Amino acid sequence: MNALRKHRISMKTFSAISNRPVKHLYSAVVVVCFLMASMTFLAADAKGQLSEEAIRELVSEMTLAEKVGQMTQLTIQPLSEVKGFPGTAFKVDSSLLREAIVDRHVGSLLNVYDMAMTTAQWEKLINEIQDLAINETKHGIPVIYGIDAVHGNNYHVEATLFPQNLGLAATWNADLVGAVSRQTAEETRSLGIPWNFAPVLDVGRQPLWSRFFETFGEDVHMATVLGRASITSQQHVTPDGFATVAATGKHFLGYSLPLSGKDRTPAWIPERMLREYILPPFKDAIDQGLLTMMVNSGEINGEPVHASHRILTELLKEELGFKGIIVTDWEDIAKLHASHRVAESFKEAVRQVVEAGVDMAMVPYDYTFTDALIELVQEGVIPESRIDESVERILWVKSKVGLFANARPKPDANIWTNGKALSLEAAHESITLLKNENGILPLTGTEAILLGGPGADSKTFTHGSWSYTWQGIERDAYPESIATFKDKMEAGFSAVAYLPWDEHQDPDKVRALSHRAEVVVLALGEVPSVEKPGDIESLELAADQVEMARTVVESGARLVVVLFQNRPRIIRQIEPLADAIILAYQPGPEGAGAVVDVLQGSVNPSGHLPFTYPRFSGSIVPYDYKWSENADILFGQDAINPQYPFGWGLSYTDFEYSNLKVDSKAFTATGKLMVSVDIANTGDRDGMDVIQLYSRDEYASITPSNKRLRAFRKVSLKAGEKSTQRFELSKADLSFIGRENVSVFEPGAFTIMVDDQSTTVDLR
Repeated sequence: MNALRKHRISMKTFSAISNRPVKHLYSAVVVVCFLMASMTFLAADAKGQLSEEAIRELVSEMTLAEKVGQMTQLTIQPLSEVKGFPGTAFKVDSSLLREAIVDRHVGSLLNVYDMAMTTAQWEKLINEIQDLAINETKHGIPVIYGIDAVHGNNYHVEATLFPQNLGLAATWNADLVGAVSRQTAEETRSLGIPWNFAPVLDVGRQPLWSRFFETFGEDVHMATVLGRASITSQQHVTPDGFATVAATGKHFLGYSLPLSGKDRTPAWIPERMLREYILPPFKDAIDQGLLTMMVNSGEINGEPVHASHRILTELLKEELGFKGIIVTDWEDIAKLHASHRVAESFKEAVRQVVEAGVDMAMVPYDYTFTDALIELVQEGVIPESRIDESVERILWVKSKVGLFANARPKPDANIWTNGKALSLEAAHESITLLKNENGILPLTGTEAILLGGPGADSKTFTHGSWSYTWQGIERDAYPESIATFKDKMEAGFSAVAYLPWDEHQDPDKVRALSHRAEVVVLALGEVPSVEKPGDIESLELAADQVEMARTVVESGARLVVVLFQNRPRIIRQIEPLADAIILAYQPGPEGAGAVVDVLQGSVNPSGHLPFTYPRFSGSIVPYDYKWSENADILFGQDAINPQYPFGWGLSYTDFEYSNLKVDSKAFTATGKLMVSVDIANTGDRDGMDVIQLYSRDEYASITPSNKRLRAFRKVSLKAGEKSTQRFELSKADLSFIGRENVSVFEPGAFTIMVDDQSTTVDLR
């Protein structure tokens, strides 16, 4: 790109400036400043959007080192002078940062040094980065900064945090998920961070997996719908015409189904199952314009995904038409050599991932990837045209998020105005009432209450990981203003005694205190964890928590259990003892108050399970099981016996369904099948319920599921109100991946189900 086009200075203007005699030093300075100020425009249009032609031309003018630098992503840690931890201000090392941006041409940075930073710290850091990238490099290409803002911008001290994704899924409310995602995106971008490594689109069918809580549950349709809401809301177009942030689909492909349940371990997924249950949320995300995709750290059927040309290029880029950035996960190139052992050296691992289709390497600590890739191109192993393709993708995404027009932070206190109320609303709608024996809840407010359990006075239990720090377990990292469940209980009820948690609780003391109480509220669950630190051997709830519940019941007190947990922990020993059980998931900073609101009855619970709650660790069967899993023809046994079924959730009011109708025995001319059902609130409280529409293909060439979720809708009804709800099903909704691994529709009998209503239609 020549200087005139690069700086957007016309020939006439340039001549007028350059040909004028420079009589004074001041005039020379003006000319230089004008040229430097013009660098940021590159070949962008008036709004800062680069055309595909302009991107190709820019890439053609870049050196190999500059291009490979764009493909390199470093974490901020090796560029830091002072480590970030509670009480210590983070500080970047300016000389190391200059080396990365100016000398090494690094195109992307990510992460924090251990813990969340303030608005001022983020503003200073991003401005220093972009000052170097825009003003002191040849092409003035801004750096794209990425962060894991997975339930709010959790590495920002002042950010609004929300329930984790599993809790958001329990709302069954796509509009609410969208609102949360948009709020997160706007807060993130205000700090000058235009790339969010979220949402997780993996379907959560292995609850041992430590990232189960980051999913939208076990159903492929729900993951698709809620993933779409998250992505379109994060990437919503601003008045300037740019996406607010680039969302990231994680993790392509099959990451959530490790056979052992351990993080980053092998998965065995047949092609047909992969396309039926795992691929749809990612395909839909691409159809919605998803800008970036992160690769599964593990392997599928013996093939590490990072090294798979078949998955990353043939499937993702060519078949699905993905146009954005494919980025590795943390250190995953090195793992091809050290863990997967498919590459004899790191350099060979680099060759494999680039040839497979990766565009950007989350290295993340050094320049080993950069150096190795330059050598591979210079040696003729990898053609430079392959590098050009990735750099064009990277610049295209940078243009889409408006970095060439606005790479700077723009903090605005108004952005946070509605965050707290939205977080509370999300927590309210997520809370799932699993059991309410004899209507013990809501409490009257006059009971003598004993509060105990490890989650009662813990901020970490209510937040989970990715909260101010990676694991979310450093209590000192949490703002003082965040209330614990204990704080909210003491403020909300008049007579609350607190029993501090001790893993070696004296049973006599527990009995004595419980005996004085009318109701004992136990906050149980698990300490936050994620990724490899979250690997566990069993889903069983900790024995000391089970024992405490037993001791309480021995005293004769009524027991209410509140579960703060990131995956279903086995409660079959506790469930018969409890009068009521509330699943709160990890609801975020407003979650403690939201649970109290439900206990008091000021909020009617409306959450429903987005997964099947298992009764035993060794019996993990999703709701859409095959007939052979539940019906033994010879012995007539019933093998499916979860603690609570998928979609379960109680209310303080009653809902009745009736008049389920399918309007036609065939698809309409537009390919739709019309379904209607009546729902009535027959109780004495206003409330919300989730209409769940399922279908069953009675006979098919591939063994059909017992049922599949095809549509859902959350509705609000006043006491005594009745409503007719209508849905459309398409032929695609009733299709499946057939024996040839392509989608097929087979005519025949289909049963449509909503709650206790069902009807069968023969579609020919």
